[in-house]
Amino acid sequence: LLQKWRDCNFYLDLVQKGLEDYLEAKRNSFARFYFLSNDELLEILSQTKDPTRVQPFLSKVFEAMARVEFGGKAGEITSMLS
Repeated sequence: LLQKWRDCNFYLDLVQKGLEDYLEAKRNSFARFYFLSNDELLEILSQTKDPTRVQPFLSKVFEAMARVEFGGKAGEITSMLS
């Protein structure tokens, strides 16, 4: 049982390292992601098909932007509000 526990911890560490590397790569591609926690960044990345779900994070990523309004085509931003 102890060995299984150690094996699970080893694999958990590997998965966590892989996730951190993935998030770091995303942050390197868009520097404003550095203003977000890992949980917030994962939330944004997991909601790529629904752009309205990023509203709570806009003020952390973009200075003086409170929200955006969507209209027209699906996912098209029509205005930015501060």
